[in-house]
Amino acid sequence: MSLKAGKAGNNSGRQSCKALTNAGKPCSAPISENGLCYFHAHPERLRELGRSGGRMNRRFSREIEAFPERSLKSVRDVTELLAETINFLRAGRLDPRMANTVGYLATAMLKGLQQGDIEGRLLAIEAVLTGTSQDQ
Repeated sequence: MSLKAGKAGNNSGRQSCKALTNAGKPCSAPISENGLCYFHAHPERLRELGRSGGRMNRRFSREIEAFPERSLKSVRDVTELLAETINFLRAGRLDPRMANTVGYLATAMLKGLQQGDIEGRLLAIEAVLTGTSQDQ
């Protein structure tokens, strides 16, 4: 009686598929028909399963109609967009990555709006101090 351990992964007696994988290596799946594994014998079934799996993993709506276009010309407009984005995210109607992107862009928009507001105020103060009109 031998106490020697057998090699792991030894497929003695089991035949493997004779097709190659996309990486160019031999397929190690067991054969089912014509010397091929099930998926190499039925490639259309593999595509079908991949599509259905992808559809099942899609959790968020990507419909453009779900998110109407809005004007972002004031701090209030951007604040309303952020509130709407937060509510959509909390309700599960918006992908967190998309919400993160909206938040990032809204922050940049707010900084730009605030900068424009400061420049307008500075021009008004300069006009008062110099006694000239703002429209020049």
